[in-house]
Amino acid sequence: MKSQTVTVHCEDGLHLRVAAQVAKIAKRWGGAVHISSKDHARVNACSAMELMMLGAATGTPLEITADGPDEEGVLRDLSELIEMEVAV
Repeated sequence: MKSQTVTVHCEDGLHLRVAAQVAKIAKRWGGAVHISSKDHARVNACSAMELMMLGAATGTPLEITADGPDEEGVLRDLSELIEMEVAV
């Protein structure tokens, strides 16, 4: 199991389109992926609705945890997506 801390840079925060893309990547990967913030419990990254419940605004630090094959690859893909400065 590996984890990485990232910061939400998009001015709209972790909005629905980003959450849906995070969920798509997490589902495709095939391992267990969770994302947590200081203020909320850990959520399943395969669920856009659970990700939206984090309420992650710009500047919010999030911890991504991956368990399974190619953990580093999924952490890299998700951190790049979450740290984008523009809305996708």
